[in-house]
Amino acid sequence: MVSDRTLTRGRIKLISGRKMGDDGRACRKWEEEIYWSHFQSAQFFQTLSGRNYRNQLAIPQKFANNLKEKLVGAVSLKGPSGLEWKAGLTMIDDTLYLKEGWKKFVVDHSLKENDVLIFKYVGASRFDVLMFDYQSLCEKESSYFIKRCENGGTDGGCKRKDNPTETIEVTNEASHDVSESTPSKRPRKHGALPPRSRGRQRGTCSSINRSVFSGPASHRRQVTEEDKDEALKMACASASENSFIVVMRPTHVYRGFYLQIPSEWATKYMPNRSQDLTLQVKDKTWKVRFYKRDYRTGGLAGGWKRFVHENFLEEFDVCLFNLVTGAATDDIVMDVSIFKVVEGVIPVTRLPPINLKGRKPMKI
Repeated sequence: MVSDRTLTRGRIKLISGRKMGDDGRACRKWEEEIYWSHFQSAQFFQTLSGRNYRNQLAIPQKFANNLKEKLVGAVSLKGPSGLEWKAGLTMIDDTLYLKEGWKKFVVDHSLKENDVLIFKYVGASRFDVLMFDYQSLCEKESSYFIKRCENGGTDGGCKRKDNPTETIEVTNEASHDVSESTPSKRPRKHGALPPRSRGRQRGTCSSINRSVFSGPASHRRQVTEEDKDEALKMACASASENSFIVVMRPTHVYRGFYLQIPSEWATKYMPNRSQDLTLQVKDKTWKVRFYKRDYRTGGLAGGWKRFVHENFLEEFDVCLFNLVTGAATDDIVMDVSIFKVVEGVIPVTRLPPINLKGRKPMKI
């Protein structure tokens, strides 16, 4: 019995022989038919060009025509990180575009004009997408390190495939209570967490004397996406096996002042209890309290606010924490490298809170 594969090879060999004569066009037509109708996957590449590349992407007409019955409504785009994004399909002047949802895909992957993307259709309205930097012509390393936040969004967090212990994390600021960064003045057992007030909403300033903060006033210039990318790239380049990276968020540097340590890193390197540790930047050191929240998570609170102020940290600045001495010793020491998105020391003006009951402003 002759297998289908043998028959197919025979047909290809037979028709390929016709290329020596006048049937070259017929051969190419047959090859195209086999490719589009029988191959399980099909690919195209596209360069991000023009002013509108962030908002839409044109699918090549030949590709769209051959898969028009399969490309209806919306598709899923799966990046190298393994996460998926939904993108709506829109027909404009006989050209099929990725439209709704495309901008989020571009922003989450920090794509820039002239970057090159390869789309591989794998069936069921799904594409696998590879991304290449237009300058180096190499894959964009950051595309492998996108991480899904607890609130359903994405961030630049990652776990490198070649180094499972090296972690980059952007903390979801809404997940921490304001009080978690301020140790209680009441005596408590060693290792216990600061108590939480009952019946209040997490992550809201209304839990503090019914007052709201008017917020800090930054004096630095406007931060661009390029500034953010450059700071994160420099931090990644300096990272090691026992380090982790955190991009500063408002709850780290403006309010709350609580920085959660990536859970898997904390499980591996931090003690299973709350204790003081030392942060050092060059020759200067700060004592900071590490609070163990549960068996997996913990973060920096007491003392972290002073560290932030004295190092002039602001939102989007990047901190690289490198473990010098770990849980095996009584004194945990972390060396901190700071990569500012805007160079220079520009102190933030910290405005007093506005009291909702009409009382005098509170001192901060």
